[in-house]
Amino acid sequence: MHPTLELLDPLNPLRRRMALVLLPLGGVLALVALFTSGQGVDPVDRLFLPLLALGFSALALVLLFRPQAASWVLPSAHAVVALYLLATLGYQLLLAPNPLGLSPAAFWFPFVYFSSFLFFPSGRAVRLAVIYLLSAFLLALFGGVRGHFHPVHLNALAQFFGSNLAYVLLLYMLVRIKEGYLEAQLDAHKDFLTGLRNRRYAELILERELARVQRYGRPLSLMVLDLDDFKKVNDTFGHDVGDQVLKALARVLEGGIRVSDRAVRLGGEEFAVLLPETELAQALPLAERLRQAVRALSVPPVPGLSVSIGVAQAAPTDSPLSLLKRADEALYRAKRKGKNRVEVG
Repeated sequence: MHPTLELLDPLNPLRRRMALVLLPLGGVLALVALFTSGQGVDPVDRLFLPLLALGFSALALVLLFRPQAASWVLPSAHAVVALYLLATLGYQLLLAPNPLGLSPAAFWFPFVYFSSFLFFPSGRAVRLAVIYLLSAFLLALFGGVRGHFHPVHLNALAQFFGSNLAYVLLLYMLVRIKEGYLEAQLDAHKDFLTGLRNRRYAELILERELARVQRYGRPLSLMVLDLDDFKKVNDTFGHDVGDQVLKALARVLEGGIRVSDRAVRLGGEEFAVLLPETELAQALPLAERLRQAVRALSVPPVPGLSVSIGVAQAAPTDSPLSLLKRADEALYRAKRKGKNRVEVG
Protein backbone atom coordinates (compact mmCIF):
# COMPACT_ATOMS: atom_id res chain seq x y z
CA MET A 1 0.00 0.00 0.00
CA HIS A 2 1.13 3.56 -0.68
CA PRO A 3 2.69 5.07 2.50
CA THR A 4 0.17 7.90 2.44
CA LEU A 5 -2.66 5.37 2.55
CA GLU A 6 -1.05 3.73 5.54
CA LEU A 7 -0.90 7.08 7.31
CA LEU A 8 -4.62 7.64 6.72
CA ASP A 9 -5.47 4.05 7.71
CA PRO A 10 -7.84 4.21 10.72
CA LEU A 11 -6.43 0.91 12.02
CA ASN A 12 -2.89 2.27 12.17
CA PRO A 13 -3.08 3.93 15.64
CA LEU A 14 -4.86 0.86 17.07
CA ARG A 15 -2.34 -1.83 16.08
CA ARG A 16 0.11 -1.30 18.92
CA ARG A 17 -2.62 -0.92 21.56
CA MET A 18 -4.35 -4.07 20.32
CA ALA A 19 -1.06 -5.99 20.41
CA LEU A 20 -0.42 -4.87 23.99
CA VAL A 21 -3.69 -6.58 24.93
CA LEU A 22 -3.41 -9.67 22.74
CA LEU A 23 0.21 -10.61 23.51
CA PRO A 24 -0.15 -10.97 27.32
CA LEU A 25 -3.53 -12.65 26.82
CA GLY A 26 -1.95 -15.11 24.39
CA GLY A 27 0.79 -15.87 26.91
CA VAL A 28 -1.76 -16.61 29.64
CA LEU A 29 -3.86 -18.81 27.34
CA ALA A 30 -0.75 -20.77 26.30
CA LEU A 31 0.03 -21.50 29.97
CA VAL A 32 -3.58 -22.47 30.69
CA ALA A 33 -3.59 -24.84 27.70
CA LEU A 34 -0.31 -26.40 28.81
CA PHE A 35 -1.34 -27.03 32.42
CA THR A 36 -4.87 -28.24 31.64
CA SER A 37 -3.65 -30.78 29.08
CA GLY A 38 -1.94 -32.84 31.77
CA GLN A 39 -0.35 -36.04 30.49
CA GLY A 40 -2.30 -35.88 27.23
CA VAL A 41 -0.30 -32.99 25.78
CA ASP A 42 1.04 -33.78 22.31
CA PRO A 43 4.69 -33.17 21.30
CA VAL A 44 3.88 -30.01 19.35
CA ASP A 45 2.10 -28.41 22.32
CA ARG A 46 4.83 -29.57 24.68
CA LEU A 47 7.39 -27.72 22.56
CA PHE A 48 5.43 -24.63 21.51
CA LEU A 49 3.20 -23.69 24.45
CA PRO A 50 6.04 -22.76 26.87
CA LEU A 51 7.75 -20.85 24.04
CA LEU A 52 4.52 -19.02 23.23
CA ALA A 53 3.97 -18.06 26.88
CA LEU A 54 7.52 -16.72 27.33
CA GLY A 55 7.78 -15.23 23.86
CA PHE A 56 4.49 -13.33 23.99
CA SER A 57 5.31 -11.93 27.42
CA ALA A 58 8.77 -10.79 26.28
CA LEU A 59 7.40 -9.22 23.10
CA ALA A 60 4.70 -7.39 25.07
CA LEU A 61 7.36 -5.90 27.38
CA VAL A 62 9.49 -4.82 24.41
CA LEU A 63 6.48 -3.19 22.75
CA LEU A 64 5.45 -1.46 25.98
CA PHE A 65 8.83 0.17 26.60
CA ARG A 66 9.99 0.54 22.98
CA PRO A 67 7.00 1.53 20.82
CA GLN A 68 9.21 1.90 17.76
CA ALA A 69 9.90 -1.86 17.92
CA ALA A 70 6.37 -2.52 16.62
CA SER A 71 7.79 -2.89 13.10
CA TRP A 72 9.39 -6.23 14.08
CA VAL A 73 7.50 -7.25 17.24
CA LEU A 74 4.13 -7.61 15.49
CA PRO A 75 5.45 -9.66 12.53
CA SER A 76 7.42 -11.86 14.95
CA ALA A 77 4.37 -12.62 17.11
CA HIS A 78 2.26 -13.29 14.04
CA ALA A 79 4.90 -15.63 12.56
CA VAL A 80 5.16 -17.64 15.80
CA VAL A 81 1.38 -18.14 15.96
CA ALA A 82 1.23 -19.15 12.29
CA LEU A 83 4.13 -21.60 12.74
CA TYR A 84 2.48 -23.14 15.82
CA LEU A 85 -0.87 -23.64 14.08
CA LEU A 86 0.74 -25.11 10.95
CA ALA A 87 2.87 -27.44 13.11
CA THR A 88 -0.22 -28.55 15.06
CA LEU A 89 -2.17 -29.16 11.86
CA GLY A 90 0.78 -30.98 10.30
CA TYR A 91 1.11 -33.25 13.34
CA GLN A 92 -2.58 -34.15 13.11
CA LEU A 93 -2.61 -34.73 9.37
CA LEU A 94 0.72 -36.52 8.93
CA LEU A 95 1.55 -38.30 12.19
CA ALA A 96 -1.40 -38.69 14.57
CA PRO A 97 -4.85 -38.14 13.01
CA ASN A 98 -7.49 -37.22 15.57
CA PRO A 99 -10.18 -39.96 15.81
CA LEU A 100 -12.85 -37.23 15.91
CA GLY A 101 -11.59 -35.42 12.80
CA LEU A 102 -9.59 -32.31 13.70
CA SER A 103 -8.47 -31.11 17.11
CA PRO A 104 -9.78 -27.83 18.59
CA ALA A 105 -6.53 -26.10 17.58
CA ALA A 106 -7.79 -26.10 13.97
CA PHE A 107 -10.55 -23.68 14.99
CA TRP A 108 -7.88 -21.05 15.67
CA PHE A 109 -6.58 -21.12 12.13
CA PRO A 110 -8.72 -18.15 10.93
CA PHE A 111 -6.96 -16.08 13.61
CA VAL A 112 -3.84 -15.91 11.44
CA TYR A 113 -5.87 -14.47 8.56
CA PHE A 114 -7.49 -11.71 10.56
CA SER A 115 -4.40 -10.91 12.60
CA SER A 116 -2.47 -10.51 9.34
CA PHE A 117 -5.14 -8.01 8.28
CA LEU A 118 -4.78 -6.20 11.61
CA PHE A 119 -1.00 -6.06 11.79
CA PHE A 120 0.16 -5.81 8.15
CA PRO A 121 -0.48 -3.64 5.10
CA SER A 122 -3.52 -4.89 3.22
CA GLY A 123 -1.77 -6.40 0.21
CA ARG A 124 0.66 -8.40 2.36
CA ALA A 125 -2.20 -9.58 4.59
CA VAL A 126 -4.01 -11.12 1.64
CA ARG A 127 -0.83 -12.79 0.35
CA LEU A 128 -0.08 -14.26 3.79
CA ALA A 129 -3.63 -15.59 4.12
CA VAL A 130 -3.36 -17.36 0.77
CA ILE A 131 0.06 -18.81 1.72
CA TYR A 132 -1.32 -20.18 5.02
CA LEU A 133 -4.32 -21.73 3.31
CA LEU A 134 -2.20 -23.34 0.59
CA SER A 135 0.23 -24.66 3.23
CA ALA A 136 -2.66 -26.30 5.10
CA PHE A 137 -3.95 -27.79 1.85
CA LEU A 138 -0.53 -29.28 1.04
CA LEU A 139 -0.33 -30.81 4.52
CA ALA A 140 -3.77 -32.37 4.01
CA LEU A 141 -2.74 -33.65 0.58
CA PHE A 142 0.37 -35.35 1.99
CA GLY A 143 -1.71 -36.83 4.78
CA GLY A 144 -4.15 -38.23 2.22
CA VAL A 145 -1.30 -39.79 0.24
CA ARG A 146 -0.13 -41.54 3.42
CA GLY A 147 -3.60 -43.07 3.76
CA HIS A 148 -4.33 -41.70 7.25
CA PHE A 149 -7.82 -40.41 6.61
CA HIS A 150 -11.22 -42.00 7.28
CA PRO A 151 -14.63 -40.54 6.33
CA VAL A 152 -14.75 -38.54 9.57
CA HIS A 153 -11.44 -36.88 8.68
CA LEU A 154 -12.54 -36.11 5.12
CA ASN A 155 -15.73 -34.51 6.40
CA ALA A 156 -13.79 -32.40 8.92
CA LEU A 157 -11.26 -31.35 6.28
CA ALA A 158 -14.00 -30.39 3.81
CA GLN A 159 -15.60 -28.15 6.43
CA PHE A 160 -12.21 -26.78 7.48
CA PHE A 161 -11.12 -25.78 3.97
CA GLY A 162 -14.58 -24.55 2.98
CA SER A 163 -14.84 -22.26 5.98
CA ASN A 164 -11.22 -21.09 5.70
CA LEU A 165 -11.65 -20.28 2.02
CA ALA A 166 -14.71 -18.22 2.98
CA TYR A 167 -12.63 -16.38 5.59
CA VAL A 168 -9.92 -15.55 3.04
CA LEU A 169 -12.48 -14.30 0.51
CA LEU A 170 -14.14 -12.21 3.21
CA LEU A 171 -10.73 -10.80 4.15
CA TYR A 172 -10.10 -9.90 0.51
CA MET A 173 -13.47 -8.13 0.29
CA LEU A 174 -12.72 -6.18 3.48
CA VAL A 175 -9.34 -5.15 2.07
CA ARG A 176 -10.92 -3.86 -1.14
CA ILE A 177 -13.59 -1.94 0.76
CA LYS A 178 -11.02 -0.44 3.13
CA GLU A 179 -8.64 0.58 0.34
CA GLY A 180 -11.50 2.15 -1.61
CA TYR A 181 -12.32 4.20 1.48
CA LEU A 182 -8.69 5.20 1.93
CA GLU A 183 -8.31 6.14 -1.75
CA ALA A 184 -11.31 8.43 -1.41
CA GLN A 185 -9.70 9.98 1.66
CA LEU A 186 -6.45 10.38 -0.24
CA ASP A 187 -8.17 12.32 -3.03
CA ALA A 188 -9.48 14.75 -0.41
CA HIS A 189 -5.89 15.36 0.74
CA LYS A 190 -4.33 15.87 -2.71
CA ASP A 191 -3.32 19.02 -4.56
CA PHE A 192 -4.28 18.19 -8.13
CA LEU A 193 -1.98 20.72 -9.80
CA THR A 194 1.31 19.51 -8.29
CA GLY A 195 0.36 15.99 -7.17
CA LEU A 196 1.56 16.79 -3.64
CA ARG A 197 -0.60 16.57 -0.53
CA ASN A 198 -2.55 19.65 0.52
CA ARG A 199 -2.86 21.79 3.65
CA ARG A 200 -5.55 19.57 5.18
CA TYR A 201 -3.17 16.62 4.95
CA ALA A 202 -0.35 18.68 6.49
CA GLU A 203 -2.53 19.52 9.48
CA LEU A 204 -3.46 15.84 9.89
CA ILE A 205 0.10 14.53 9.93
CA LEU A 206 1.37 17.43 12.01
CA GLU A 207 -1.16 16.55 14.69
CA ARG A 208 -0.08 12.89 14.68
CA GLU A 209 3.65 13.62 14.59
CA LEU A 210 3.38 16.21 17.36
CA ALA A 211 1.64 13.58 19.50
CA ARG A 212 4.76 11.42 19.05
CA VAL A 213 6.97 14.37 20.01
CA GLN A 214 4.96 14.94 23.19
CA ARG A 215 4.65 11.28 24.17
CA TYR A 216 8.00 9.78 23.15
CA GLY A 217 10.28 12.81 22.79
CA ARG A 218 11.03 12.07 19.14
CA PRO A 219 12.46 14.96 17.06
CA LEU A 220 10.41 16.65 14.35
CA SER A 221 11.25 19.56 12.07
CA LEU A 222 9.18 21.57 9.63
CA MET A 223 10.21 23.60 6.57
CA VAL A 224 7.99 26.24 4.98
CA LEU A 225 9.05 27.39 1.50
CA ASP A 226 7.82 30.24 -0.66
CA LEU A 227 8.82 31.01 -4.26
CA ASP A 228 10.36 34.47 -4.49
CA ASP A 229 8.61 36.99 -6.76
CA PHE A 230 6.16 34.41 -8.07
CA LYS A 231 3.57 37.09 -8.79
CA LYS A 232 5.98 38.59 -11.33
CA VAL A 233 6.24 35.19 -13.06
CA ASN A 234 2.45 35.03 -13.45
CA ASP A 235 2.17 38.67 -14.53
CA THR A 236 5.02 38.47 -17.04
CA PHE A 237 4.67 34.98 -18.52
CA GLY A 238 1.09 33.99 -17.69
CA HIS A 239 -0.53 31.51 -15.36
CA ASP A 240 0.27 28.49 -17.56
CA VAL A 241 3.99 29.13 -17.07
CA GLY A 242 3.33 29.79 -13.37
CA ASP A 243 1.70 26.37 -13.11
CA GLN A 244 4.75 24.77 -14.76
CA VAL A 245 6.97 26.47 -12.18
CA LEU A 246 4.86 25.11 -9.31
CA LYS A 247 4.99 21.59 -10.78
CA ALA A 248 8.77 21.84 -11.23
CA LEU A 249 9.19 22.94 -7.60
CA ALA A 250 7.06 20.01 -6.46
CA ARG A 251 9.33 17.62 -8.38
CA VAL A 252 12.42 19.17 -6.76
CA LEU A 253 10.91 18.71 -3.30
CA GLU A 254 9.88 15.10 -3.86
CA GLY A 255 13.24 14.24 -5.39
CA GLY A 256 15.22 15.84 -2.58
CA ILE A 257 13.59 14.34 0.52
CA ARG A 258 13.43 10.90 2.15
CA VAL A 259 10.56 8.45 1.78
CA SER A 260 9.55 9.16 5.39
CA ASP A 261 9.36 12.93 4.78
CA ARG A 262 6.24 14.63 3.45
CA ALA A 263 6.12 17.50 0.96
CA VAL A 264 2.84 19.43 0.78
CA ARG A 265 1.47 22.49 -0.99
CA LEU A 266 -0.01 24.81 1.58
CA GLY A 267 -1.55 27.10 -1.03
CA GLY A 268 -0.49 29.42 -3.83
CA GLU A 269 3.31 29.40 -4.08
CA GLU A 270 3.79 28.28 -0.45
CA PHE A 271 4.94 24.72 0.28
CA ALA A 272 6.01 22.79 3.37
CA VAL A 273 8.14 19.73 4.12
CA LEU A 274 7.51 17.71 7.28
CA LEU A 275 10.64 15.94 8.56
CA PRO A 276 9.94 13.21 11.17
CA GLU A 277 12.87 11.94 13.26
CA THR A 278 14.87 15.03 12.22
CA GLU A 279 16.49 17.59 14.48
CA LEU A 280 17.09 21.19 13.43
CA ALA A 281 20.80 20.53 12.83
CA GLN A 282 19.86 17.88 10.24
CA ALA A 283 17.01 19.89 8.70
CA LEU A 284 19.12 22.97 7.93
CA PRO A 285 21.53 21.26 5.47
CA LEU A 286 18.54 19.71 3.70
CA ALA A 287 16.87 23.12 3.45
CA GLU A 288 20.05 24.57 1.96
CA ARG A 289 20.27 21.74 -0.60
CA LEU A 290 16.66 22.35 -1.63
CA ARG A 291 17.31 26.10 -1.91
CA GLN A 292 20.28 25.42 -4.20
CA ALA A 293 18.27 22.92 -6.26
CA VAL A 294 15.53 25.50 -6.85
CA ARG A 295 18.15 28.11 -7.77
CA ALA A 296 19.50 25.71 -10.42
CA LEU A 297 16.01 24.93 -11.72
CA SER A 298 15.26 25.92 -15.32
CA VAL A 299 11.68 26.53 -16.45
CA PRO A 300 11.79 28.43 -19.76
CA PRO A 301 11.03 31.22 -20.43
CA VAL A 302 11.50 32.19 -16.75
CA PRO A 303 15.12 33.46 -16.44
CA GLY A 304 15.67 32.18 -12.90
CA LEU A 305 13.93 30.99 -9.76
CA SER A 306 14.66 31.18 -6.06
CA VAL A 307 12.95 30.20 -2.85
CA SER A 308 12.97 31.47 0.72
CA ILE A 309 12.77 28.85 3.48
CA GLY A 310 11.86 28.96 7.16
CA VAL A 311 12.80 25.98 9.36
CA ALA A 312 11.58 25.18 12.88
CA GLN A 313 11.98 22.21 15.21
CA ALA A 314 8.92 21.12 17.17
CA ALA A 315 8.81 21.59 20.92
CA PRO A 316 6.70 19.37 23.21
CA THR A 317 4.34 22.30 23.80
CA ASP A 318 3.77 22.98 20.09
CA SER A 319 0.44 22.63 18.34
CA PRO A 320 0.21 22.35 14.52
CA LEU A 321 -0.71 26.03 14.40
CA SER A 322 2.17 27.22 16.61
CA LEU A 323 4.77 25.14 14.74
CA LEU A 324 3.53 26.41 11.38
CA LYS A 325 3.55 29.97 12.75
CA ARG A 326 7.20 29.73 13.87
CA ALA A 327 8.29 28.31 10.51
CA ASP A 328 6.23 31.01 8.73
CA GLU A 329 7.87 33.75 10.78
CA ALA A 330 11.30 32.40 9.83
CA LEU A 331 10.21 32.33 6.17
CA TYR A 332 9.16 35.98 6.17
CA ARG A 333 12.35 36.92 7.98
CA ALA A 334 14.22 35.31 5.06
CA LYS A 335 12.11 37.42 2.68
CA ARG A 336 12.93 40.62 4.56
CA LYS A 337 16.67 39.81 4.55
CA GLY A 338 16.81 39.66 0.76
CA LYS A 339 15.12 36.37 -0.22
CA ASN A 340 16.79 33.20 -1.56
CA ARG A 341 17.94 32.17 1.92
CA VAL A 342 17.18 29.88 4.89
CA GLU A 343 16.19 31.19 8.33
CA VAL A 344 15.47 29.41 11.60
CA GLY A 345 12.28 29.88 13.63
